[in-house]
This record gives sequence, structure tokens and C-alpha cells, in this order.
Amino acid sequence: MAFAAAGTGTTTEDYKDGPEGLKYIVTHEGSGPKPARGQKISTSYTLWINSFPGDGPSAKQIDSSRKPLIGDQPFKVRAGVSQVIRGWDLTLLDMMEGESRKIIVPPELGYGDKGVGPIPGKCTLYFEMTLTKVEPAEELAPDAKKWLEEHPL
Repeated sequence: MAFAAAGTGTTTEDYKDGPEGLKYIVTHEGSGPKPARGQKISTSYTLWINSFPGDGPSAKQIDSSRKPLIGDQPFKVRAGVSQVIRGWDLTLLDMMEGESRKIIVPPELGYGDKGVGPIPGKCTLYFEMTLTKVEPAEELAPDAKKWLEEHPL
């Protein structure tokens, strides 16, 4: 059974299958580079549980980089090095700078059986995210290169 996503008439059938059970749909094409593992990036995002808004009354916003009265506060991380949930790492490495996506992250790529804070265990996560900036590549130190080799994504 398909459901409408975010009140736009988009259904889960319109989502593409990503790695390891991720589902995504590109909502805005990017034109910049894709990040490499370890590269510094900035993102903006909103996280819901239960569903995207518009899919029913159960969508509950948990977090967002877009703050009322303040505006967007980009979230900065290094791509693909486990600073964020695995579902994000897999997604960010596949995005181009400027690209926006809606992603559906299964529990095993999110917070697993235990959950965290207001996110219950075994919870599917619903994100709208934009890769806002890919910083220029920098030469990684030998120990950082070794860590990346020893810890494949």
C-alpha cells in the first residue's frame, strides 16, 4: 500500500531505493560536487517521526536546523565518518552540493532498538535535508587516512 508523502501527492512508490533500506526522493537537484569521506560539509534538515507532515495527524517534528526567529543554522559534520546516524552518512555521500531530499531512514540505520531522547526504539525517521555546502577538499593526515581504511562505511 502506498501513502502520500508530505501532502504533495507523492507516494512511497515514487521514492527510490537507496542503500541498506533507505528510501529517498530528490526534491531539488544540486549542481555542486559530491563530498568524499572525511570531507567537511554543511547541511540543513528537519526530522519527524511517524510520517512526513501532511501524511496524517501522527507526524511529530523532533528536530530542525531551521529555527524560528533565528533562521537556518547549518549543521556541520565530516561526511561518512560516523559523526551522524548511518542513514545520513549513506545519504550525504550520494548527494550533490545544493541538492535537497526527503529520506525515510529505517530503524537499523537510525537509532536502532533503543532510540534516543524523544525518539523511541525501532522508529523509522523522516528527514527533509539539503546539502548546503561541500568545503574544499583538504589533505588528510596519515592517521586519518588509516582510520578511513580501517573503518569502511
